[in-house]
Amino acid sequence: MSASPRRTYLPADERREQILDCALEVFARKGFHAASIADVCARARIARGTLYQYFTDKGAVLKALIDRIARRILNAAEQWHPFEMPPNHVWTEDDNVAFVEARCVQITSVVFADADTTSLLLRMARGTDFVRETMAVIDARVVALIEADVRAAMQAGALRMSDPRIIAQFIVGGIEKIVVTALDEGRQLDIARLAHEVAVLVSGGVVRRDAVRPPAGPGA
Repeated sequence: MSASPRRTYLPADERREQILDCALEVFARKGFHAASIADVCARARIARGTLYQYFTDKGAVLKALIDRIARRILNAAEQWHPFEMPPNHVWTEDDNVAFVEARCVQITSVVFADADTTSLLLRMARGTDFVRETMAVIDARVVALIEADVRAAMQAGALRMSDPRIIAQFIVGGIEKIVVTALDEGRQLDIARLAHEVAVLVSGGVVRRDAVRPPAGPGA
């Protein structure tokens, strides 16, 4: 008689993370609604009873996955150093492009570090209240951080005076739209290029500096 495979015992925290990792693989491959608890257990090589020690049902597994990516994004955002104008420094457009570019890289790198979870979150956001609520929390926190950057830059004289919240919402909303489209289409996003294009757009607009003014209309 052949020996049965030995069960692998893990500490509770590691087991919970292992279950989430396996659930993510299953949900990403089959879709949340088509996947079953049995599929997750088979992938994790555990009994149903083991999964139910950590999660009440499939929805609780999804919520834990969403909470995990939210924590990662928010924790990364909390590590940002606020805008500070170097002493006696004349802030140039190049400085501004570099600063905005760095912020964009920080945002998108965290999102794409766990693209499967983020893609799952975005798909589920269209029909699940708690996912929409989680995304709203992430958006609000990231917008608030960028708004603080913009306000500090205005007070330091690096930017013209305007509404910092509108600028922050424009940056976050634009990046979010590009990220959502890339994830939906299953294509890799060029983070460096995205960050640079957004930075140049925010800093200098889209009008060419050497553009010739159009001729005045009749009666001008």
